[in-house]
Amino acid sequence: MAFPSPTKKWHSAAYPSIDPSLPALSSAGKNIVISGGGSGMGPKIAESFAQSGAATIALLGRTEATLLKTKQQIEAKYSNTKVSTYVADIISAPALEQALTVHANAYGKLHVLIANAGYMSTGRSIVDSDAEDWWAGFEVNVKGNFNLVRAFVPYAVTDAVVLHTNTAAAHVPYFPLMSGYAASKMAGAKVFEYLHHEYPEMFVLNIQPGVIETGMSAKAKEAGVELPFDDGELSPVSNVYSE
Repeated sequence: MAFPSPTKKWHSAAYPSIDPSLPALSSAGKNIVISGGGSGMGPKIAESFAQSGAATIALLGRTEATLLKTKQQIEAKYSNTKVSTYVADIISAPALEQALTVHANAYGKLHVLIANAGYMSTGRSIVDSDAEDWWAGFEVNVKGNFNLVRAFVPYAVTDAVVLHTNTAAAHVPYFPLMSGYAASKMAGAKVFEYLHHEYPEMFVLNIQPGVIETGMSAKAKEAGVELPFDDGELSPVSNVYSE
């Protein structure tokens, strides 16, 4: 399946110009917020920001154990980056607001938001889908990101960077058995498109980070969807941020 894209050259592995240690890609002194920070691509994204010199990283997620594991791994390698964990389901607006209030009060204005948390319903046809499971994608991918943006903006610097981990499945004409995922991720992309227009001074971008093997991709495989996986090192997105 060919993905519609103006990009002429696709990469399936990391390459030198996106190395987070490059001075041009430094995030020194920046406060970073990452949802879905304890699993999937979250830990790699967080490590990439630490490698690029981030001052602080706020990891948001539902599971304390995975958040703490990510924190410990990063701080063991990058002692200059302070990692804080917040158990907060993005479906819960109050939990997000409390987490970002605490982090901003402790470390100052927030510079970067990585909206990385996502949900993929079980791969089935529309008629055969479990209704609650199908709609859970909209709860996380749309309502959750709506909540996340509203919690972040009041504490963000004027020219903050907001990156949304999206998927090519939201844009291809048909992706078998993935109606709930594709539709909710397309709706989620629109949330950030509107944020871009409402806050033009911010850098807001939906990104397709590659096809990375995670728990969500396992669901696709179970549904019989074969995916051409990229190298996991391609997924960190801190290289998008620079002065």
